Amino acid sequence: MMRKIAVLGLGQMGGTVARMLQAKDYTLCAVDRPGAQWLREVGGELVADAKALGDVADFVILLLSREEDVETAVFGPAGLAEGGREGLIVADMGTFGVALKERIRDALAASGTIVLDTPISGTPEAMETGRAVIMRSGDESACELIRPVLEVLAPKCPYVGPFGHGMKLKFVLNAMVTNHVLVTAEALNMGIASGLDPQQIIDAVTASVATSTQFELRAQVMAERKWQPAPAPARLVEKDTRYIVEHAEALGVAAPVSRLTRDYYAKIAEMGQLEDELSVIYEALETDNTRG
Repeated sequence: MMRKIAVLGLGQMGGTVARMLQAKDYTLCAVDRPGAQWLREVGGELVADAKALGDVADFVILLLSREEDVETAVFGPAGLAEGGREGLIVADMGTFGVALKERIRDALAASGTIVLDTPISGTPEAMETGRAVIMRSGDESACELIRPVLEVLAPKCPYVGPFGHGMKLKFVLNAMVTNHVLVTAEALNMGIASGLDPQQIIDAVTASVATSTQFELRAQVMAERKWQPAPAPARLVEKDTRYIVEHAEALGVAAPVSRLTRDYYAKIAEMGQLEDELSVIYEALETDNTRG
C-alpha cells in the first residue's frame, strides 16, 4: 500500500526529500507556507498547521533545522505534539542532541504516535546521487514499516538499535567528515604556502594512502576557492560540530580535533560565510597563517 507522507520542514533538505518521494509517486503533504506552494502544483496537499499533518498522513518526516523551529512546529500551539494519534509514525531525520529528540518522542507517545530517530548523513546532493546513509533507530517494527520510504532517499538504511543510537552514530560519522575537511584544508594550505602547485598536491595525495573521500571531494574546490554554488553550505555542518562537541563533553570523552573543527566553523559564521560551500574552512585557516 502506498502511504501518505508528510514532510515537516521544507528547507533545502526537506525540499529534496519531498521531490525525491514525489518522483516515486508518493502522496505528499506539508504545512501551507509561501515556500511550499510548489508542492501543491505537483499534486501534493497543503494543510493549515503541523497538528493537521497528524490527521492526514501515515508517516511524518521531521526535518527541522533549528531548535527554535522544533519548539514552534512540534511543541507550540497547533504543533505536531497536539496532532498525534494511534498508528502515526514520525521519523525524526534532523540533527539535534539526543535529549531534544527524546522530548519529541515523549511528547507524542501519549497519543500512541511512534517517534523514530532516523538521522541522515549526507547533503541534498548526496541524497540525489545515492550516497547518503540513514540510521534507523527506535521501535524496530515501525522502523521496518518506514524502511521502503527511507530507502528512496538513501539506499543504505541500516537498523542500528534503540532510540537515540541513530543520532549517536551520526555524531561519529559527522565528526569524521568535518574533521577530514579541516585536515584537507590544513594540508593544502601548508602545501601551497610551501610554494607547491595546488594541482601537484592534489594529484600526489589522491594517488597515495594519504587520500580520503573528503580530500577527493573538496581539495579542488579549496584550490580554486570555488565557494559558490554551494550544494553543501557550511551552515549544514556548523551546528553539527557544536552538537558533536557537546555530546563528547557529556560523555567525558576527549575530542580535541572536533573542538578545533567546531571553532573554525564558528569563525566561518563570524566571517558571514555560512552559505558558502563548507570547504570555505580553508579561508578560515588561511586567516591564521600569520600567527605562526
